[in-house]
Amino acid sequence: MTKNLADANEIPRLPKSGVIVANRELCLTCRECEVACSLYHEDECNPSLSRIGIEFDDFAPGLPAIVVCKQCDWPGCVYACAARWEDPAILIDARTGARYVDAEKCRGCADCVRACPLMPERPVIGFKRVGRKRIYFQCDLCYDRPEGPLCVEICPGEALEYVSAKERR
Repeated sequence: MTKNLADANEIPRLPKSGVIVANRELCLTCRECEVACSLYHEDECNPSLSRIGIEFDDFAPGLPAIVVCKQCDWPGCVYACAARWEDPAILIDARTGARYVDAEKCRGCADCVRACPLMPERPVIGFKRVGRKRIYFQCDLCYDRPEGPLCVEICPGEALEYVSAKERR
């Protein structure tokens, strides 16, 4: 990717990625997906460190909102990071096409958050504090896990489905 992305003709089209498709009607609001995700990625059971979120209101019955990165075809987060940094922190996995943040490279600038079309209404990019620095993260489709996304595998209500890049329209 080029450093100067000011010219629209220079912006490369990125490969499609897989995506997690959620069916709110099947969600049991057990939040096992959140716990499994945070445990897999952060080695602790902490839903605030999960890459997927289940939002519901105990006082207003209804279906939950399942919040997960949509792995955009034109991902603003990727372009924003690449436009600012020589060595961008948001990378693309060759096998799955997943857009993900390399924690070692993240500088905590939050350009990805500002560029994401889903934020702040649908919080698909989170952060953790490492010392005084924020390290951002988003769903990476468990790209380093051959079986695919853990949340899909562990969901007891089968509310989550992984659609590969090849199957995605």
